[in-house]
Amino acid sequence: MIIIASDYDGTLNHHGVSQEDKEAITKFREAGNKFGIVTGRDLEMATWVIYDLEKIGLEIDFVICCTGGIILSFDGEIKSVKKQKTGEYINEILSYARTLSLGVFRVSNEMTTCYADRKNRIKQDFSAISEMTQANAWFEKEEDAEKFLQYVKKNHATDISIFRNGGSIDMPPYGVSKVTGIYDYASQFKDAKIITVGDNVNDIPMLKEFGGYAVSNARDEAKKAAKHECNRIADMIEEIMKG
Repeated sequence: MIIIASDYDGTLNHHGVSQEDKEAITKFREAGNKFGIVTGRDLEMATWVIYDLEKIGLEIDFVICCTGGIILSFDGEIKSVKKQKTGEYINEILSYARTLSLGVFRVSNEMTTCYADRKNRIKQDFSAISEMTQANAWFEKEEDAEKFLQYVKKNHATDISIFRNGGSIDMPPYGVSKVTGIYDYASQFKDAKIITVGDNVNDIPMLKEFGGYAVSNARDEAKKAAKHECNRIADMIEEIMKG
């Protein structure tokens, strides 16, 4: 059995999901394989992925969200959750983020979210959340997202994991990543072959770990990290099925 773990935004969803990709995924699953999404979206936003796919009539096997921290079945049932305690480190990294072109900063515990906006107005006190499934930040300037990434890596490397996707930052619990989420899902299947596909820098760890594919619209960094390249998911599946 083969498991394909695909990034969503910019990979499967590139100006929508193509009919060719939809048909290829359906045939791939009918052959006894598994296809799912692995995304940096938090749980709230991941439910929209399921909604989008249901709308076009595409069924998949799983959604891994919160950058590997939560595994969902396609009907939205939570299969596993990884959390960690919040702490002063959250307020400290928020304070630094506000020195940059911060748009929004969110801290989520499954479906409960606290956030601050670009005008520094706290919408809800972060103390209302004692455990988090993921924190996210969005910056108006991509260079500021990179500055924030380096700051957190330098000062909070053992407090929280961090990944950048353009101007967006995803911060799952310490030690959690798309790679760990994929392994967690695949652990229920003996001898399954794992293949990944993505387009952005936050996909690099899973592309390297599993010798994955970068789609043709991927960033150069993702293409360099991938073992293969494909124009679209349908082409990747055709190549895989040919063996």
